[in-house]
Amino acid sequence: MGTQTAIIFIGVAIALAVTVWGAFRPRRSILVGVLALPVAVLCAGCGWYAYAESQSLPWTTGYGVVVLLSLGVAIRHLRPERDREGRDSDRAG
Repeated sequence: MGTQTAIIFIGVAIALAVTVWGAFRPRRSILVGVLALPVAVLCAGCGWYAYAESQSLPWTTGYGVVVLLSLGVAIRHLRPERDREGRDSDRAG
């Protein structure tokens, strides 16, 4: 494995770990939301490739689940927080 491949692998592993950590973290973080989006896009591409290349339904389904979970984490961490009345917290009044 070359140096560039190792750096990419470590970066993807860290982004996936942050996404998983963000799924269980009660506080919101923009960094988690921003990292979860490329994880979702990358897994969507891998799922398509798994189906197109080998017609592997288990791998395709697994990647699809990771895509949906990553999108859920991204939406949870990036959407505006709402107060009890359902209004945006920055437009209180």
